Amino acid sequence: MRMYSDKLQTDTVLKKSPFLVVNQIDNNEVRIYSKLHGNLSCFSPDINEVLKFFESPVAADEAVHKISKIYKCDSFGLIKELYDKRFLVEENKNGKDIFQEYVEKVRSKNKIPNITKVTFLTSAKCNLACKGCYHHFYDFKSNDMNNDFASQFVEGLFTYLKKREITTLLISFLGYEPLLNFKALRGIYENADRMSKKYNIDTSFKLFTNAFKLNRKIFNWIRHNKSKLGIMVSLDGIEEDNDKRRVDLTGQGTYDRVVENLKRILAADIKCRVITVLSKLNISNIEKFVDEMAAIGVKGITANIFCGHSEEERQLELTETEKFEALKRMEQATEKYDMEFDGEWKFAVVQMITGAYFSCPAGIKQLVLSADGTIYPCQRFAGTNMNFGSYHEDFWQTILDGQCEGYNRWTAALYDRVADRIKGDEADLAGWSCPFVPFIREQFISMNFDRVLNENLLDYYLTRPLNRILSNSPINY
Repeated sequence: MRMYSDKLQTDTVLKKSPFLVVNQIDNNEVRIYSKLHGNLSCFSPDINEVLKFFESPVAADEAVHKISKIYKCDSFGLIKELYDKRFLVEENKNGKDIFQEYVEKVRSKNKIPNITKVTFLTSAKCNLACKGCYHHFYDFKSNDMNNDFASQFVEGLFTYLKKREITTLLISFLGYEPLLNFKALRGIYENADRMSKKYNIDTSFKLFTNAFKLNRKIFNWIRHNKSKLGIMVSLDGIEEDNDKRRVDLTGQGTYDRVVENLKRILAADIKCRVITVLSKLNISNIEKFVDEMAAIGVKGITANIFCGHSEEERQLELTETEKFEALKRMEQATEKYDMEFDGEWKFAVVQMITGAYFSCPAGIKQLVLSADGTIYPCQRFAGTNMNFGSYHEDFWQTILDGQCEGYNRWTAALYDRVADRIKGDEADLAGWSCPFVPFIREQFISMNFDRVLNENLLDYYLTRPLNRILSNSPINY
């Protein structure tokens, strides 16, 4: 019996996947992806006729024969591609079984985390008093990070990466304001840079800062290391909007001072993006904000959706309709300047159409270390009981052995209820919510509160130029 591929045989009976999405872009292009396996692909409109052959189950060899009569193409190669990308599936597989199989495969794959991003919460102080800061909601009592302690963590990290055959790493620095503990930040950077050369692991660095204070010493260090170090500067809109929320310790606005330092960074040709939080405070002036950032040379904006911690703060949250409209408007505004645009919301969308997963990569691909040694899946959980315990000498080996109780609880919470999404008439397959959102709502962290938003974004981005869909993202998936 002839084999078409490792899995596909001539007598294999195939049908269209129940998760197949076909979108006619124009007279020349059709885009296809699986709501389960992703694999966004572009075809000519002829693909519509090919897929009609699989409306009802048909043997692979019979389909090859039919297609070859109509089209001058490699019929076998085309069917193999459609099958390998899971656009076609075996006749006896239904949606529920395929979904369950996929979830278990992903869960098994992530039994041992593949960490490609580590964040250090280097400072326990901040020079601003922003309204709605998530550090104010939980009793996050930490200290400034000690460089000697951080070095132990880094050395274990690179040993882990080598054993897992992971070749890339992104190290991020957060605070409160990380530059207020510049000594430790610089020490971590230098040690990790040295270890990356020793273990031949491509390591880059990202600094999240409010850029409110940037003295000459720190600025010169950033400029000296700009080949590996990128900067994320926080601004929440035009001056009027930003200064409603981002204020200094005396209650004064911060926009002017931050923008002046942002200009210095950009003038030195340092890789820099602006990170903003969308809320009712700044939704009215999105286009004006993008215009202002473009005018000073900003090449990329990361926008996340404001999530209130208290009942009062939740009044600032956008409605589902407003979220989509705000992101769509910012996408169009940034496209005008060929400016990259992404955010946490986009990770779910990109994953769904390129290689779908149903949970945030927090904890699975990234870890966060606080100064007291507690390890979190994400910085938003700092100060909560959602953690992997405290760092100890055997931590990385415990992770490698699959014996980290905190990690195992985390993945169980992420995946245990994912299988429920296939139930009902409308399967909930549209990406995921940031797990912190259901967490503060006291719900299961695998719940998808953003289903409607994700579905709208999927429909919208499927029609966008590919370079707008697949722009670079802060998190490596």
